[in-house]
Amino acid sequence: MGFALDEPVSVRVPQTTPAENPINGLKRTGIKPSSLKIPAIDVEAQIQHLGVTENGEMAVPNNIEDVSWFSPGYEPGENGRSVIAGHVDGVDGPAIFWDLAKLQLGDEVVIQGEEKTLTFKIHTMESVPLDLADVTKVFGYTSSPELVMITCSGTYDFERGTREERLIVYASLIEE
Repeated sequence: MGFALDEPVSVRVPQTTPAENPINGLKRTGIKPSSLKIPAIDVEAQIQHLGVTENGEMAVPNNIEDVSWFSPGYEPGENGRSVIAGHVDGVDGPAIFWDLAKLQLGDEVVIQGEEKTLTFKIHTMESVPLDLADVTKVFGYTSSPELVMITCSGTYDFERGTREERLIVYASLIEE
């Protein structure tokens, strides 16, 4: 027993209001980040507020000591994934995220804003080939606040002018 695909089907929808999902009701406000600290690897950096380059890519800091927050995206502490990028190295040697791969699950990341400090705990780390990086996953919405840190990893590809992989670190907000 079934329906033929070429016959119209009428479905009656009950006239009830769906119950509010309690997760969606917890709207959190974020902060404008000014600095990042990762105690486990002795990282302290100023956060630049950047967007998208002319060719549509995420803008990155113009030096190897700072990190950048993708300001068109979610703010740290807001529902969704806030993304922070930093260089792994530069012409003269290691950069701010050189030791990012040494982090362990459970390590903490501290984001300082003008009036508030937020602490995140690392729950996932992955290194993915540049062409397979899932932009939707990295920049996407989540019902709880998350922080994503991203940097280059793998072998340097001289033809492309970048490394072959991206190290992506995911962290969840520790509730106050």
